[in-house]
Amino acid sequence: MPILEGNNFVPDDVITFIRYLIKCVADMEITQPDPANPQPGTYNPAKYGRAYYFSETGEKLRPVRKFTIDGEKRKNLAYDDPPLPHDNCEKYFSQTQISARGTSTLFLWFCPSHGHCYGFHMTNAEGRKDPSASLYSHLEHPPTDIFYDFACNLQEYCLNRESGYYRCVRFFHDIFHGYSHKCSCAYRSSRLQGFDTINSEICEQFNSFIQCIKSSARQMTQEHFCFYLQFFLHEWNERKRKISKRIAVAVAGGP
Repeated sequence: MPILEGNNFVPDDVITFIRYLIKCVADMEITQPDPANPQPGTYNPAKYGRAYYFSETGEKLRPVRKFTIDGEKRKNLAYDDPPLPHDNCEKYFSQTQISARGTSTLFLWFCPSHGHCYGFHMTNAEGRKDPSASLYSHLEHPPTDIFYDFACNLQEYCLNRESGYYRCVRFFHDIFHGYSHKCSCAYRSSRLQGFDTINSEICEQFNSFIQCIKSSARQMTQEHFCFYLQFFLHEWNERKRKISKRIAVAVAGGP
């Protein structure tokens, strides 16, 4: 018998198809993450060009696993599998700036609610591997929500490699980059309840904050730069902490 949905009936074939999809998802093989064990000697910003503070020691908790697909030569590195026309999310404004050869870029993790920065790593060219690998290797349990400028592709990358680690994570585009995507509205962060308390543009704001060291950083060694950057991260976090405290006081004293 069809199921009554409001004033409409859901056909039996639709119900059967939905049940089939649910069964397929339930039967999927889940790759469980490796146990989280601190790895001594892995916290050395000057040597490795990274410093994450998800834990007190800053050490890696697990190694990043190697997969066959990462060694394959593919024309479109933005996808693991060749996308179908309706799956191919090409931005409306697809032209991007590419850093000059020999330069490095920074990838950082922020809390969108409080603005706290949890650290960074240096990379030649930012890609899906950076957020996926840095979380998996340094954080025991992933956050419930991740905001990223290419969240639709990041979700595919994460679930194809570490499905057990990322299976309960929701992926969203930040507001600024979300307008340039043509993919599902499921990735729109603006649809989240309580989104007014989330600052999804925190990375852009930090980029503006750190422009003051851009010129001098070009003349620094990696060791000197990491030390310099950590000082500015500390200053940034202190400012955010003071702002959060003032907001809490203001809210407590409100009507």
